[in-house]
Amino acid sequence: MLDLEQLTQLTEDLEKAVSLENSDEIQRLCSEYNDFIFSLAPEKENVLANEKLKSFIKVHQSATQILKNTHKAMQNQLYQSIKVRKSVSKYKGVKHAE
Repeated sequence: MLDLEQLTQLTEDLEKAVSLENSDEIQRLCSEYNDFIFSLAPEKENVLANEKLKSFIKVHQSATQILKNTHKAMQNQLYQSIKVRKSVSKYKGVKHAE
């Protein structure tokens, strides 16, 4: 049986974190409710539960996209810092050569 109260609360919390684009809160919510999220399944005769499930899925997809974008931005920053570090160390010896 689907716990509609928990699903509604999780959807609201996740939606709030998505609107603020708070990736830390999104990760916390998803890890805290991981078992619950993976236990979700549509119910054949409960239309209300299925509608709430659909809204949760949309919010969860938005949250996943935010995390993917954050991960990509962090990878780009890491790449740029490594690139700069290599460039600096490449010319370090020239600076002290005489």
